Amino acid sequence: MSTSFTDDYARARERFTRAAHAAGARVEPIIHPSLRAPGGGELAIDMAWRGPSDAARVLLVTSGMHGFEGPAGSAVQSTWLENKKENLPPGTAVLMMHALNPWGFAWVSRLTENNVDLNRNFIDWRALPPANPLYARVRDLIRVPDMSLETLARLLGAQQRLTAELGPAAMHVAVDFGQYEDAEGISFGGAAPEFGHRVMRDHAVPLLSHARHVGLIDWHTGVGAYGEVAVLPIDGPGSTNAKRLAAWWGEVLVERWKRSPLEEAIAQDPKLSAMPLLKTGQMLQALVRWLPHAEMTGAVVEFGTEREGALPDLVYVTLYERWLRFVDRTDRMAQVHDNFRATARKCFVPEDEPWRAHVVRKGPKLIDQALAGLAK
Repeated sequence: MSTSFTDDYARARERFTRAAHAAGARVEPIIHPSLRAPGGGELAIDMAWRGPSDAARVLLVTSGMHGFEGPAGSAVQSTWLENKKENLPPGTAVLMMHALNPWGFAWVSRLTENNVDLNRNFIDWRALPPANPLYARVRDLIRVPDMSLETLARLLGAQQRLTAELGPAAMHVAVDFGQYEDAEGISFGGAAPEFGHRVMRDHAVPLLSHARHVGLIDWHTGVGAYGEVAVLPIDGPGSTNAKRLAAWWGEVLVERWKRSPLEEAIAQDPKLSAMPLLKTGQMLQALVRWLPHAEMTGAVVEFGTEREGALPDLVYVTLYERWLRFVDRTDRMAQVHDNFRATARKCFVPEDEPWRAHVVRKGPKLIDQALAGLAK
């Protein structure tokens, strides 16, 4: 396993804060008010500000929105801090937020302690949550009584039949675009702002309120072919924001990243034109609302992990996560659940030295290029 990745939350947090202090950053931990890590330690979102406090241009770099993916974003942040000794461009600052979903990172879950997909939780809670009528097609399908091979085989068969009926695009909307009706379901956006949402709104946004231009890199893993970098702009491809991102990172990376077979199937689905273009409740969308006077350039940046034949593993992890919370209810860190955790790592942070080396080599370069773009 690569020493440049720190898979354990407590050690990853220690590495990040140590690197931030050594780089001269101002570090502020926001401690979770009620929950603890598996070893009894704190759960926190750690914010590190480097640069002048009144900088007109600020790059916000976040990790761990989805707990499974936390080790990759954490490794990029810590590696950049450990190696970035020179001054930032004049008038520019960096705000790094480590582990937006600390419970999920620490307890090996994509979701928060409340079964919420944090990146579907950033809706405007003063209004009614958006509806996802397609979710009704999978609501009962996912409620498996056990995780036996027979049950999984039946579920995969039903999933394949439903995909054939709906098409890949509509099926993707059903399972991944967010829903606010089923608290024990998948892609649940929550019933109120989650801890990570509140910290971003109440602690990070005030620090950014004076900035004229805010850049954002929200590190994720999963989307895209194995080993590729996928850039998903705030407002979709072809937008003004996407053009600014292309000026930072090049048109090939922003507009022509290599899609996985699933992404290709969705792109070629003739029903796609009837589907919503953007998932609901994403942090990127909230930042645009919260910082209306700042020009916002940003994207979810994914390190791709998708390979042919990987769908059964993804289905297994998704179903096991739900079954473990609402049916089994035993200690999720117990040895009996080792295969679940190992499969989750395989899907989202593979213990593959070339893949991990690529993440910590490419990620810090993208941060530097974003800073250079902001400075212009």
